[in-house]
Amino acid sequence: MANDVRTLVEAMFAGVSAKDVDAAVAGMSDDIRLYDPHYPYPDMKGIAEVREGLTWAFGGMKSMGFDIDRWFSSDDGLSVTVELSTHHVLNVGDKHLDFPQVFVIDTDGTRITRMRAYEPYGPHGSTGFGLAIGHRIYRLRNRRRR
Repeated sequence: MANDVRTLVEAMFAGVSAKDVDAAVAGMSDDIRLYDPHYPYPDMKGIAEVREGLTWAFGGMKSMGFDIDRWFSSDDGLSVTVELSTHHVLNVGDKHLDFPQVFVIDTDGTRITRMRAYEPYGPHGSTGFGLAIGHRIYRLRNRRRR
């Protein structure tokens, strides 16, 4: 079963890399839950919302790429955590975005039922702003020796 799940996940990332909505969602359940803070509506419920999110994302990207660095499987083989090196290029200004990313992916053995994306940056909005100020003050007062 673990090989089936791996094939399913690899096909999904290949579809996203090809900017092909149909290929990207082919292995997803109709009632999938996808959470990814990069999207205008980060908490997507159902295949229609995921298709809408991917269509939006593909419209703003010249290219999308994912190198799978590591896999971690659950004991039952139905869930995986995938660590990726992400390589995207925006349409606007050809800006290259290279960052690590982690996805936790649940399946029923034949379809992806739930995905959650985790990025290497902190909270946004006023909480993120306050945290950034606190970090800055701490670093000014507690400089690391290099």
